[in-house]
Amino acid sequence: MNFAGRWFTSFGPMTLSQDAGDRVKGTYGRDGTENTIEGAVSTGGLSFRYAEAREKGTGWFRLKRHGHFSGEYLAEGSQGPLPWRGWREFDGYWDSSLGRLRLFQEADRVHGCLEVDAAAGLQGRIEDGRLAFSIEGPRGGGRGTFELDPMCSTLNGQWIEGDQPAQPTGGGRVSARPGLIWLVVLEAHWQRALDDSEFAFGHMLHELFARLPRALVRHRFYHDEASLIHWCRQLLFLPEPVVLVITGHGEADGLSINGQIANMRRIVDSLRFADTLQLLHFSSCLVGQDGALALCEAPFPASGYTTRVDWAESALIEFIYLDMMLEKGLAPSQAAEQLVRLVGFAGTEEIPGSPYRPAGFRFFGPPDTPPTACT
Repeated sequence: MNFAGRWFTSFGPMTLSQDAGDRVKGTYGRDGTENTIEGAVSTGGLSFRYAEAREKGTGWFRLKRHGHFSGEYLAEGSQGPLPWRGWREFDGYWDSSLGRLRLFQEADRVHGCLEVDAAAGLQGRIEDGRLAFSIEGPRGGGRGTFELDPMCSTLNGQWIEGDQPAQPTGGGRVSARPGLIWLVVLEAHWQRALDDSEFAFGHMLHELFARLPRALVRHRFYHDEASLIHWCRQLLFLPEPVVLVITGHGEADGLSINGQIANMRRIVDSLRFADTLQLLHFSSCLVGQDGALALCEAPFPASGYTTRVDWAESALIEFIYLDMMLEKGLAPSQAAEQLVRLVGFAGTEEIPGSPYRPAGFRFFGPPDTPPTACT
């Protein structure tokens, strides 16, 4: 794990160096300030100390991939840690003249995707700090260059499409809006015949949580595996934290969509680069059984049910579960732990005299844990 390089972070641009002994040091800050940071890399990531003019503390970073770290810092005298995230050089979210771009950097290679054309892909290489790239897709493409400003916040370059003259192009980095969180509900149509009544779980969730000033609620329908994966991939372009609820008819081996089984592993893989995904929850029967292996291997927390849960029962569970995250501010793991305590029928134990059978709620945590912060 090498943290050396230029980063755009939650607290301004950061430049880090790393020696052969895995010691790391550097500076960061906004508006020309140079706060200091130093630490050491171990198996779990980078543990560090930082110092500013009026604050100092400890923290940790973990590389989620070459171009992105997530972590936390704890200021001296504060009661709890807060998040600190960073993107190396070209990696991250960009609003450009080509539309919103999501770029992923691996050493000197960059790949990416466009929000306006899910079928198009970007490939490029960095030489002497300059990114030369091409975009190809069913609708056509072109080639261009980007250069990054010293603050790692602005792109400037050229774009050539076909035989047309080169045109200036550029863009600015998209940062998360503080204090906001997305609730995205992707729902299959429950109705299988014209005689079926009209209802949608996502409508209820929208009415309940759209009242929260910090919640951005979006509800979309899918009709097959391809349309579900399309909406999942849209999460790659959201810089704020996201709680994703996928609801529909569930079976032990995946979601049943119009008589076809959507593969759980492909769903998880479509979200692998959604860095801000806080939780994937399946509001569907049985997906916590055979689909559990894919959920256990996901790089983000996930949850679901191991039984054929009653529709109203799951709704009651999820109103409380989601409220603890969206309004009360609990982390997904904390909300899951509280849920089985507060809602007895959510777990696996039979409750004498209860009209509800155990729902078999199951939480799948991420596969790794953060390193211990410097002491």
